[in-house]
Amino acid sequence: MKRLMVLCLILTGCSSVNFTTNAPEHVQNSIRKSVVKTYTNYEMWELGAKRLGYVETQHCQTSYQEGVPSKSAFISTLKVKTQKLGGNGLVFDSCIVNQSASCNTHTLCRGVAYLVSYD
Repeated sequence: MKRLMVLCLILTGCSSVNFTTNAPEHVQNSIRKSVVKTYTNYEMWELGAKRLGYVETQHCQTSYQEGVPSKSAFISTLKVKTQKLGGNGLVFDSCIVNQSASCNTHTLCRGVAYLVSYD
């Protein structure tokens, strides 16, 4: 009987445990983006993927001495945002670069997040 009670306590006690990681954000983001693949619109149509919504990221270069992230860095950020929406597929749309009063160059990149089912 004691064994049964201990087993019940263990089973019910562990059911509410929340596993979190203390890994740095860049490690978590690396894991997130690794599960997201880029596709074309046509591939998404062929796969019958579920559209989750738009994702975007931007960068404001305030000084000419400051570097601008690469296109692949922007796409990596879009992949992280896609995974946070619950997706595993990204259709990259475009990056628009312009100037504004507060930015020497302002870069805005967009894409569409999808959930691809591999049935």
